[in-house]
Amino acid sequence: MPSALWSGRSATAHGAAPDLGRALARELGLDRAPDVGVLPADTTASPAGSLLPPRERYSGMPAPTHAYLYVDATRPRPFELRAALLSGRTLRGRSIGLGALLYAVPLRAKVATQVALTGGGPMGPQRFGGDPKAAARLNADPELARQAAAVSVTRAGPDTRHTWEVDRLLVVEPYPGGAVLLARTLHRATTPQWEVRAPALLDLAARIETLLVG
Repeated sequence: MPSALWSGRSATAHGAAPDLGRALARELGLDRAPDVGVLPADTTASPAGSLLPPRERYSGMPAPTHAYLYVDATRPRPFELRAALLSGRTLRGRSIGLGALLYAVPLRAKVATQVALTGGGPMGPQRFGGDPKAAARLNADPELARQAAAVSVTRAGPDTRHTWEVDRLLVVEPYPGGAVLLARTLHRATTPQWEVRAPALLDLAARIETLLVG
């Protein structure tokens, strides 16, 4: 199945940027692809005024970061996306591939303190913890934690023998005038094209927003 990989002359951040824009337009049913900017790997990767936190010092990915792609979109609702591009090599020579994706979605809701998806595996059932009032509202929906875990994918790779993992990140943070959902995920290889899970992420944001406001 296709993966988000660029090689040869296409193995540049500016070569990958239009493909990310087209993927978002296709997944979200937009008539125009959002603008996609390029951020150098040695910056904070968080432009002035961005809801996204500065990049982590260690990415946890299996290859060095080449650059970041950045999207600040307004449709179908405001969201930001930072996509890491990883350096590597294939039989065709130098290549870059899509690494971790970090979304930030402003919510028309308020939380007193952070609320985050926790648990899973040996740590027990996945639930939301943190701000007691907000966590209680989110945990009242028995399907929400499963939906959130499905969106915040932590493992990827070309096959079962070659995989990598990232730490799960799905939190709702206080923000002036409301709150912001931060979620890390990985792209999905599908036929005929790869996906960046934007519809699932925005559907989750809407569901969380409704529960927190209600």
